[in-house]
Amino acid sequence: MPFKFMRSWTRTRLGRRARPERWDVIAARHFEFMEDMGEEELERFWTHLKVFVWEKYWFGARGLEVTEEMQVTVAGLAARLSRNLPLHVYDRLTEIIIYPHTFKVPGMDELGVLGEASSWGTVLLSWDAVRNGLADPGDGHDTSMHEFAHVLDYGDGVFDGTPVLHSVKDYAAWSRVLGAHYVRLRDGVERGSRRGVLRDYGALNGAEFFAVATEAFFERPERLARDAPDLYQELSTYYRVDPARRARRRRGRRRR
Repeated sequence: MPFKFMRSWTRTRLGRRARPERWDVIAARHFEFMEDMGEEELERFWTHLKVFVWEKYWFGARGLEVTEEMQVTVAGLAARLSRNLPLHVYDRLTEIIIYPHTFKVPGMDELGVLGEASSWGTVLLSWDAVRNGLADPGDGHDTSMHEFAHVLDYGDGVFDGTPVLHSVKDYAAWSRVLGAHYVRLRDGVERGSRRGVLRDYGALNGAEFFAVATEAFFERPERLARDAPDLYQELSTYYRVDPARRARRRRGRRRR
């Protein structure tokens, strides 16, 4: 209890600390999604971002020097998911290790890895993959988002595709809806007949399905809402955001 109190007190101080003005320049360069946030939500986003930057440990691998821009960029992508969630959702994450390019992980295949979230509190990211995700924000594939979804999933200590939900009554619908869509994706991939909004990688297991669905929810929200409205609604209820509605509203503004 004293530890939790101290952590909460520290986070409150971090959240109230003014951010450097240069962070706004970095955010404007990388985060188009901020345009859709209202004033209160934007404030929550910045609070999550600041706490993430200042609370986590940052390391560069293979000689990479982790710059402030890298920290703000990665933290902003994590805050995009968590901005309407409690500040403690990333409690199990301690450190971020950034590689310049793809990297190898013992026990995995010979192909280069773009990112990995571990059970011991570490997220590994390729900086190339981070930048590629930002360069094409509508392709339904963002490595940073994928790995931070895994961290949220592990909030209960298990990588199983179910993060800590807001209420006990939420679990039944979550299990039913995500379970059905996972089976549908897996069966389609096995038959070689799947051509949907979710990447095939989500068919690997429940944890990967949640991470892939999160990518589609934030990057292709209108298509996900059209093709899988029940899945979209479950993710909207969890993340407490409706990106499809905001995308429609943004498109309407551009027509005027």
